[in-house]
Amino acid sequence: MKVVAARPAGNATLLLAATVVVWGCTGRVIAVGAPHSEPLTLTMMRAVPAAVLLLAALPFLRCHLPRRSDLWFWTAVSGLLMVTLFLAGFTEGVVRAGPGNAIVLASTTPFFVVILGWFVAGERIAWQGFAGLVIGFVGVVLVVSTQLGGDQDGRDLAIGMACALAAAIGWAVGTFVIKELVVRHPDVDLIGVTAGQYVVGGVALLVLASTFEDLGATEWSSGELWVSVAFVSIVGCALATIAYFFALRAMSATTATAWSFLSPVVAVLLEIVLGHAPRAIVLLGMVITIAGVAIVNTAPQRPSVVSRSERRRRRGSIPRPA
Repeated sequence: MKVVAARPAGNATLLLAATVVVWGCTGRVIAVGAPHSEPLTLTMMRAVPAAVLLLAALPFLRCHLPRRSDLWFWTAVSGLLMVTLFLAGFTEGVVRAGPGNAIVLASTTPFFVVILGWFVAGERIAWQGFAGLVIGFVGVVLVVSTQLGGDQDGRDLAIGMACALAAAIGWAVGTFVIKELVVRHPDVDLIGVTAGQYVVGGVALLVLASTFEDLGATEWSSGELWVSVAFVSIVGCALATIAYFFALRAMSATTATAWSFLSPVVAVLLEIVLGHAPRAIVLLGMVITIAGVAIVNTAPQRPSVVSRSERRRRRGSIPRPA
């Protein structure tokens, strides 16, 4: 049996489609709450309510937090990467380098997943799949091309780009960790893992926000702020992350992260619905992005080297001949 199925299951595709739609709408919703809070505080407010909600829901869903120390370790590591580093890094990237630059750099995640898969797990990607990633990335660049550059000074631009790139690496490594986790422990409770991630990542963001920003400067009584927080924390973080992880069970990490290219496409479609017509180059980028993701999803899987974790799992589950 191969580590990665040749084609993603239909349910996984639907889960990812729902996830990218939510992520594509998140930017517009965050813009509603942003004037009422400092960036890092707003980022913290994305994670902490998600953690509280998930913890409260676990008994009703008959789920549980990781019960073994090794599972807790990897849950905490992936939480710091996918919650703390990604959310804080991307937010800081948008503030300092501009949304276009941050989106382009954050969209490099699938390439880091390919590198990790090759060097750590011995996974290979067909040339068609890699070509699809490149095409999808070019499409993203065109989609946000009207936002590239900006009037930031050199220092802020460099820091912002570094933060956005760190966010991309954090999400890639976290995705790889979760993929390895479900390979080693197919029955792992992903809802519990997600809850654990947001507890660890949310606490870390709370410490950072308290240290570097004035929490009293936030307009805590603002209705717009709390409407924004309700969507981005419950739907954009908790539910979307769970859907992403369940989809990750059925497909490769490269294919799953390639779907993130479609979030800017959804964001543009939302702007069209709101009456903001994009330029022709943006429409061209949307078409190219969709084509790139389609190529990644339909690319054949090359015969690959079985990952170390899978070899260990097989040795533990298949008896040796007498």
